[in-house]
Amino acid sequence: MILLSTSTISDIAQLFTVLIIFIAVLVITMLCTKWMGNFQKAQSSSGSAEVIETVRLAPGKWLQIIRIGSKVKVIAVCKDTVTYLGDVDESDLKAEDPAEKKSFSEVLSKAFTEKKD
Repeated sequence: MILLSTSTISDIAQLFTVLIIFIAVLVITMLCTKWMGNFQKAQSSSGSAEVIETVRLAPGKWLQIIRIGSKVKVIAVCKDTVTYLGDVDESDLKAEDPAEKKSFSEVLSKAFTEKKD
């Protein structure tokens, strides 16, 4: 009987140890991901070129509106090529209101309700 209780306590301790290690790995992964995201954001915003909007046209093909200095341009990005399409007047662009951004739960609930319809 004593052997059975020692084995059970050992198993429970091992389970909690594995759970703690798993949670620690998840936290470290989350922190590293946030750090890398902030690093990439700082790298991309430090220059004079900025991607305003990207639209996927087909698999491996995108249409991008970019700002280079004070000029706004449209390019087509494919797997092997980038093609300049033309200039765009900045007044023609639809300004996105930062206050209009929705939370993740709102977007997720909207996606599920559209799927049901």
